[in-house]
Amino acid sequence: MVTGPPGTGKTMAAISWAMCGTAPGPIAWVTLQRGAEQSEVFWPMVLSAFQRAGVEVSGDGDPVAALALTLTERAQPVVLVLDDLSVPADCEVNRDLGRLLRDTRAWLRLVVTARQDPPLPMRRYHLAQELTEIGAEQLAFSEREAEQLLAQHKVGLSQSSLRTLLARTEGWAAGLRLAAISMEGHHDPDEFVAHFGGDDNSVVAYLMEEVLDAEPDDRRRLLMATGVPERINAELATELAGPVAGRAFAAMVRDNAFATRLDHGWYRYHPMFGEALRLILRHETPGHLAELDLRAASWFARAGDVHDAVWHAARAGAWPYAARLVVDHLEIGRLLGLRSGHVPGEGPRPGHVLGDSLRAMPDTVPHLAGAPEPAVVAAALARAGGDEESCAAALETAQALIDRSPATASPSLRMSIGLVRLADPQPREADLARTLTEVESLLQQAPAHSLDQHPEIEAMVLAARGSLELRQGRLNEAVAALRAAVEPAALAGGDFLYRHCLGQLALAEGLRGRPARACELAAQAEQLPDPGPVPAGRRGAAAHLASAWVAIQRVEPGRAKQELSKAHAAVRQCPDAVMAGVHALISAQARLLENLPRQALDETREAVQEPRGGQELRGGQEPRGAGQEPCEAAVALEPWLRRRLLLIQAEAHAALGEAAQARACAERAGDADDLRKPLALAVAALSEGRPGEAAQAVHAVLSEPGLVPLDVRLDALLLDARLAYQNGDPSRGRRMLDRALRLGDREQALLPFARSKPWLQPLLRHDPYLVRPYQRFLARLRLAPDGGEEQLDTAMYGRLSARELDVLQHLTKVMTTEEIAAQMYVSVNTVKTHLKSIYRKLAVTRRAEAVRRAKHLSLV
Repeated sequence: MVTGPPGTGKTMAAISWAMCGTAPGPIAWVTLQRGAEQSEVFWPMVLSAFQRAGVEVSGDGDPVAALALTLTERAQPVVLVLDDLSVPADCEVNRDLGRLLRDTRAWLRLVVTARQDPPLPMRRYHLAQELTEIGAEQLAFSEREAEQLLAQHKVGLSQSSLRTLLARTEGWAAGLRLAAISMEGHHDPDEFVAHFGGDDNSVVAYLMEEVLDAEPDDRRRLLMATGVPERINAELATELAGPVAGRAFAAMVRDNAFATRLDHGWYRYHPMFGEALRLILRHETPGHLAELDLRAASWFARAGDVHDAVWHAARAGAWPYAARLVVDHLEIGRLLGLRSGHVPGEGPRPGHVLGDSLRAMPDTVPHLAGAPEPAVVAAALARAGGDEESCAAALETAQALIDRSPATASPSLRMSIGLVRLADPQPREADLARTLTEVESLLQQAPAHSLDQHPEIEAMVLAARGSLELRQGRLNEAVAALRAAVEPAALAGGDFLYRHCLGQLALAEGLRGRPARACELAAQAEQLPDPGPVPAGRRGAAAHLASAWVAIQRVEPGRAKQELSKAHAAVRQCPDAVMAGVHALISAQARLLENLPRQALDETREAVQEPRGGQELRGGQEPRGAGQEPCEAAVALEPWLRRRLLLIQAEAHAALGEAAQARACAERAGDADDLRKPLALAVAALSEGRPGEAAQAVHAVLSEPGLVPLDVRLDALLLDARLAYQNGDPSRGRRMLDRALRLGDREQALLPFARSKPWLQPLLRHDPYLVRPYQRFLARLRLAPDGGEEQLDTAMYGRLSARELDVLQHLTKVMTTEEIAAQMYVSVNTVKTHLKSIYRKLAVTRRAEAVRRAKHLSLV
């Protein structure tokens, strides 16, 4: 069976096969025409074809019986080709053909070309593995074949134009041939392809001659009406063409080879055939096409398919109706680019449904419609396109229309306006908080099933809440909101929203001292496609800043600079005081990592200046990345961010040995809830030569009963270890360093150890037992010994008493404290005292380490 629409090359495919010489026997070829469905016409043509093939059929009367008898007496099978077979199910020819196949199964090979499957028991043949099917998909031209066809007409196309032509024709041979003929001698073939479609005159003429002119009037009208939508089923056909025509729908799609079956009773026409039908309808009955589009829009709206409803309404020019559909069904998120163009369960949908079609709305419609919905749609489209001026004007128009008639402002309308405002890339904090409160209130009133269909709304509101909390320095609350936003953002399918949530969450986790979690989230965000088509003002700096922060934690300064440069470009396009401040903070950390404290001060100096005259300075100045010039004016920063920058300055001053300036910066930071200020004062005290004061401050941080941020705890542990070693307490120093290494290894936080490398490296060189559990972690910083375990300096450990050596000997036998006490005839407390002394003298914290060290020192 070779089936397909007119012009797909069925006959040529059969001829090519017949000529290649692989047929199992002689070939009898019959080209059928109208009237061949009558027995007195059909069978004489078949018998004549057999005679031309050298097969003499003897016998009079029943041609089927005579043919069957002749074939069964042959040693070699015969091939019968029925080209363009079209017989009704109830005709005598169809029954006789089925009988012939049944009686000559081993001696007859049948090849049929047709526009649709003939009324033969095809399923039975298929189950018996006696059927080979070649359909329109197999007949469609490939890219190479299309290129060869065009070459025959001396037409050359660019690769992109060739693919466009193939996509538009879906490999339809006649369409490609007609395009090639039209392009012969054309001055710009690529330009021709850009406008070539089913409305081309040659295509329309071919389809009218091959398809429409052969149809009766009622079937022709049904074809025209059902060609209006991109997909059609029986109910929609009834809506467009009436109940009588609707009942003929099943027969029409069965007989029309340009109709392709989809799922659940839906069909679609070949796109070029559909375009031709719409063009013919527009010419034959002007105005009827718009009427049918409106009927289709109404039907799709009742069926709950807003996408197709909006598309048909827009194509009919019913812009207020199309806008009202978008607003009433809360589809504004798609216009804002917050959700993909996919409908769950229905596969990919045309991208123009809510985007391109509505962008064709004339600019005058929002002002002349008398309703706010077109203005809201215009505002969403402008915001998605980065045209903030047009967005603001459209929102102003919508609000003015609402103010004239407040009762008409439905919850969905107010929600849509709120979502457009929440998508503002440069929100004022007060406006953001006010809009967010209003939208959150509307969300609580909205039906649950409505929100289930629009996960992008929940994701957007939660992301806005998280962004607001992040701006105000409430990092735990920001993380909670953004973490809740990630799942609905993923469900919505829009990469921009999902990336935005992951980037903001990674940044918040990093700022609150969770490096491992921040690294994981930043990696997820980096795996998503970069939102290239999104206007630069909406790209957002958070994801790039999070990646830069992660790169610094992993001690990758080169990658950090790249991400900071991208964040700089984003903030330059979309000025944001908070993101600019975070940019300065991370840039300063990058400079400190490179041991350039003076440049780190330069990175932060402009950002921490007080606003002049008590007024906010403009937030549009550019942040500085590595190697960039200072900003011309200061940013009015949130207090928490200003504190962080001052503390970074304190660290830079301490690194330069400027103890007084370091203390002054730490004091200017004010009271901080995260214990970073006491730690900065401890560093300043150490640089001033007051280790006792520094140790007291560090011990206060470590003994804090509340939840200490991980990065603060890690810095405090390292500083405590450094002070302990300097003060001649190696046991405490080693214990604190071991805790720091364990925490840093778990969180993969390399930065604190990289900054501590000058004092840490010589210490670890003499302590391979401490290095061993963290070999991989320290190797990334080149802090692990390069070759083997170096001999320990036994002078650094205290001498063990005889009783302590006895306890050590029992430890090697893996005895418990109670068992050692019983063996030595002493109390358990005495054994515990000996163990503490052993741990201190050997600078270890656990029994296993004590045994390993004692064996290395030949003590046991």
